[in-house]
Amino acid sequence: MKRAPEFRPRILALLPLVCTAALALAMAMALAMALPVRAADPGARKTFEKTLPFTPDRDIAVGIRTGEVTIESARIRNWPSADDFEKARRDPSDKSTAVVEFTYTNRDRDSDWKCLYLVTVPGTGALLGENDRTATLDRGKVHDTNKIFVKMRTADFKVARTFKVRFEIWRK
Repeated sequence: MKRAPEFRPRILALLPLVCTAALALAMAMALAMALPVRAADPGARKTFEKTLPFTPDRDIAVGIRTGEVTIESARIRNWPSADDFEKARRDPSDKSTAVVEFTYTNRDRDSDWKCLYLVTVPGTGALLGENDRTATLDRGKVHDTNKIFVKMRTADFKVARTFKVRFEIWRK
């Protein structure tokens, strides 16, 4: 009677390869399932900082992009008039409010995003003005604006050279 060929050693030799392939497949599936959850994580914040020139009524390029959101530019509106500066010369405590207008685009058609704007106007030794605001970056909007108001002494408008902005942007 003939004996059947022994297949057991061949199968045992392939066992580590089969286990490694199964483990790799399981890890790939787990990673694939976890990635969409991380991509849609509403709490993931990105922080950016920019120093921009403090000049009246001129578009200033910002150029920040995260995900589908772009902060394109900033513009300082409501610059004090010559009469306001004359009043400030007579009364050094006179204050004016600048409007810093940020232009953004949110190409995400499914989600609004949020942005915390922190604007500071540095001076020599002290801040000349500061304010912050959290605003919505509406889904699907192109070249829309958000505004933040910064109150400071009118005379300091002529002294300030730059303003700093910290942006914290996240999906809502």
